[in-house]
Amino acid sequence: MRNCLLLSLSLLIAASSQAGNLQYVASGSTLVTGPISHPVLGQGSQHNPAALVNNTHRARISLIDVNLGIAVQGLGEFNTAFEELSDQLNEIDRVFTAFGDDNATVGEVLSEVNAMEAAFDTNVERLADNLYIKPHLLISAPFTPLDINLGDQGTLSVSASSLTQARGGLLHGPIEFEINAQTVNDANDDDIDLDPIDYLRTTSSVYLKQAQVWNASLGYARPLPEMALLERNGFDATFGARATLIGYRLQKNLYPLKSLARAATEDDSELFDQIAADIQDGFSDYQFTAAVDLGFSLTRGNSQYGLTLYNLNSPSLRYNSLGGDCAALATESEQTNCFHAEYFASAGDIALKEEHVMSPHLTLDANRSWLNQRLILAGSADLWRKTDLFGETRQDLKVSFIAQPTAWYWPGMRLGAGKDLQDIDATALGAGLTFFRFFHLDAAMNAVWGDLNSSDATRAGNALRSAQVAASFDIRF
Repeated sequence: MRNCLLLSLSLLIAASSQAGNLQYVASGSTLVTGPISHPVLGQGSQHNPAALVNNTHRARISLIDVNLGIAVQGLGEFNTAFEELSDQLNEIDRVFTAFGDDNATVGEVLSEVNAMEAAFDTNVERLADNLYIKPHLLISAPFTPLDINLGDQGTLSVSASSLTQARGGLLHGPIEFEINAQTVNDANDDDIDLDPIDYLRTTSSVYLKQAQVWNASLGYARPLPEMALLERNGFDATFGARATLIGYRLQKNLYPLKSLARAATEDDSELFDQIAADIQDGFSDYQFTAAVDLGFSLTRGNSQYGLTLYNLNSPSLRYNSLGGDCAALATESEQTNCFHAEYFASAGDIALKEEHVMSPHLTLDANRSWLNQRLILAGSADLWRKTDLFGETRQDLKVSFIAQPTAWYWPGMRLGAGKDLQDIDATALGAGLTFFRFFHLDAAMNAVWGDLNSSDATRAGNALRSAQVAASFDIRF
C-alpha cells in the first residue's frame, strides 16, 4: 500500500518531454551571454537578424548546436510531501497490523484513515499549487544555421531546428477514503488486506502539456544607406529580417491520479501504453504557421547596439481540445479522463480549448570590445514580458564577459549572470569555453544561491529554478 501510493505520486517526476520556440530557449553560447549582436557568437544572428552582417567572413556554418535543460519549481514541496506521506502510510500500516493482532480498536484504525485522508488532501493540494517540471531539448539541423556573406548584396542565413519541451504538474481535487467501521471489521473477519486505492475518491490528476515544434528560417541583413544623422555621430546601421515557417503539434493530456496509482499497483501496462502513445502523437499531424522577426543594429567604433522585434505578426499555435461529449467516448478510461477535464475546467484550473499567441516582444542588447574584439563586455534585456508555450511569463536581463585569446590553441571563455525580472529572488549564473575557436561548451543554472545549501530541505529544494547545458560546433571561412 505504502509503495503503491508513493509511486503514483512520483509519476509526476517521470513525465516525459516535448515543445518550444527559439525566443524562449537560448542556443549555443547565447545560453551564457544572452542574445547579443556580436561576431564572436555564431548564434547571435539566430536572435537579431541584423547581426548577420557582423557574424560572417565569407560564410559561417554550424555543424552541431544542442541545448538540453530543465526548469522546475517546488522540488522542496515535493520532498516535504513525500516524507509526510511516507510517514503517514507507515503509521497506518502499523495500526492495521495492530488491529489484526487485536492490539488496536476500529476507532483507532478509522482515526488513522482520517489522518491519511487529510495528509493526502493537504499535500496533493500543496503540490498542485507549487510543483511543476519543464524539460526541453533544442537541436539545430546539421550545417545550419548557414550564414553566407554576399558582399554588397547583404548577408543571407538559412537555419532549421527542432525544439521540444513539456510541462508536468498536478491538479487537485478533494481526496477522501470511504472506509467505515463495517468495512474494517469485515476485512479483519475474512482475513483480507484492505487496499486504500479501492476506497479512494478524488478527481486529482496529473496534467501533462507537450508539443513538438520545427522551425525553418530564412534571414537577410544588409547595411542601411548612409544617413546624415548617423554619419555625423559616427554610426553604421544595419537592418535585418527573418521569416520562420513553424510546424508544430501542441497537446495536453490529463491522467487521473487514482488510475495511475491503480496501474502502478497492478503492474498494468495499459495506462502507461496510453501515455506513451499520447507522447508519440506529439510527433505527427503537424499544423503550420509563420513568424516574422525584425532586427536593427548600430555600430560605432568598438561599441555595438542591437534591437530585435520578435513575432511581428503575432502568430498563434493551437492545442488539442479536452472535454466534450464524454459519454460518447469508446472506453471507460477515456470517459473518466474526459469527465475529470470537465471538472477542472469548471473549477477554472484548466482551459478545455487553448491557444498560445506568440505575442511581439522587444529585446535590446549592447556590447563593448577591447583589444581587437578579444575582450567583450555585453548586456541584453527584454523590454517587456514574454509568455512561453505553457503560460509562464519571464523577462530576462543578462550581463556577460567574453575573452577570446589571439592564439587559436588557448581556449576562449564566457561568464554570464542574469535575472528573470518576474522571479527576482533567483539569479542565473553561467560559464562557457571555446576550444580551437570552433567548439563551444556552455552551462548555466538559475537558483536562489543562498538557499541551495540550507539545512531546511524544503527551502533548499525550492532554491533551484533551472539548469541547462549547450554544445555547438561552428566554422568560419
